[in-house]
Amino acid sequence: MHNPSLQRSARVRAEEIAEKFSHTRPNGSTCFTAITIRYSTAGENIAMGHRSPEAVIRGWIKSDGHRKNLLNDSFNAIGVGCYEEGGVIHWAQMFVKTR
Repeated sequence: MHNPSLQRSARVRAEEIAEKFSHTRPNGSTCFTAITIRYSTAGENIAMGHRSPEAVIRGWIKSDGHRKNLLNDSFNAIGVGCYEEGGVIHWAQMFVKTR
């Protein structure tokens, strides 16, 4: 299920990975501190440089860890964000199991 709050968190993360491409936020905290809703478990996929949603999904599907997040049936909410800077698109997916 799409979650507007998680969508905003994913957008924040997409902007942050333009600054620092990592699951750690630029301030040194874990990526999950960007999530503002209550959850019991979470996952994040990040990518950069893919020129379309289809291309980034193909890339994530080819990666074991990213594919596990996409197919994890314990997650029941998702937010997706993208951010373009200098002609490069940065992508973030945030997954959670809400309580």
